[in-house]
Amino acid sequence: MILRLHYLWKNLSRNPLRTALTIAAVGLPMVIFVLSSAVVRGVERFLDNSAQQLRLAVTNRASIVYPLPMSYAAKIRSLDPTGMRLLAVCGMSWIGGKVQDDPRPLSTLAADAGEFIRAFPDYRLPQDEIDAWLRDRQAIIIGRATAAQFGWKKGQRITIRPSLPPYTPMEFHVVSTAENATDPQTNWCHYSYYQEELKRVYRGGTEDEDRVGFYFVRCATRADLDHFRQEIDKLFERSLDETKTQDEKAFMNEFITQQFDLPRNLTILALVTVFVAVMAATNTMSMNFRDRINEFATLKALGFRGTWVFLLIQSESLLLCAIGGLLGAAAPYIAFTHTPLRNFTVPVIQTLEVSLRVCAHAVLISIAIGLIAAVWPSWQVLKLRVVTALRNLD
Repeated sequence: MILRLHYLWKNLSRNPLRTALTIAAVGLPMVIFVLSSAVVRGVERFLDNSAQQLRLAVTNRASIVYPLPMSYAAKIRSLDPTGMRLLAVCGMSWIGGKVQDDPRPLSTLAADAGEFIRAFPDYRLPQDEIDAWLRDRQAIIIGRATAAQFGWKKGQRITIRPSLPPYTPMEFHVVSTAENATDPQTNWCHYSYYQEELKRVYRGGTEDEDRVGFYFVRCATRADLDHFRQEIDKLFERSLDETKTQDEKAFMNEFITQQFDLPRNLTILALVTVFVAVMAATNTMSMNFRDRINEFATLKALGFRGTWVFLLIQSESLLLCAIGGLLGAAAPYIAFTHTPLRNFTVPVIQTLEVSLRVCAHAVLISIAIGLIAAVWPSWQVLKLRVVTALRNLD
């Protein structure tokens, strides 16, 4: 055993550059794998959180880009005259936004102020911030991550230029940075203020007046969620603006798929990087075998069994790939857990959390890569004929 370890160390240190490049060839794909897996798991957590909120998203059946009449809110509420099953019907429109001389885009939505509080209790705003929000038509709730990026604070006046008509700068008063919200990036303003600005700029009227992009309907129970998902669409069947109603998780999943398709793309990326690591490690071990074929023949001639040499090659490949996997898994974990990068935000999922479980998976994959990479050269050693190999001995 000691002889094998000594020989293994000598082989690894024989060509330090090749050893380092092989470790990097495995480690870098593992970094990509860990980060991709962390993003995919983050999206899954985001969707799971959406599913717990018991909210329905009501959009235009033709496409989300087509708005719905504001009158639909009262009609949806009429499905539950008691108000015990439909807790809130919040109309809203995405207006995006940018700050002057700053290229960074904002995610801002204009919402029915009163209904927003009832529809999104998961924001857990304190009462003084709720009062300020309801009292001031120019109030805006800034996501805490967005506030940190732009240096905005509660009580500050800010100006945002919407990404949709009327495209004119709008002044807001920051009443909250939503410290307790699960979504630290989205900003919320009054839909009434947005409509006032729209009518002021377009005095002749526009198609978007008195219309909202979509509705979020909060239900009391899971059974109510399933019931009204069908009833709302039946209510507007054969109307000029038919609706498509789905739970918030399905709506957000569809939005992510259309806009980013992060889970699918990153899963493919992770698989491709693992395949690249397998190819790199296999190529290295094959080169190693060709360079040392006479050496392996000599070992067999001295009486070392083929299985001993077989295990030697396997051990070398496993050690190289395991070191690469450990470094590749440790780097993103340390960076996104113990450095300022832990505050780095990603679209949709916000904070990137690299779990030890994902890192462990990366290490196990690296070990599997080591086994696969050594299969062909190890098999060649078992079949190696000593006499034939030693004919070429220099």
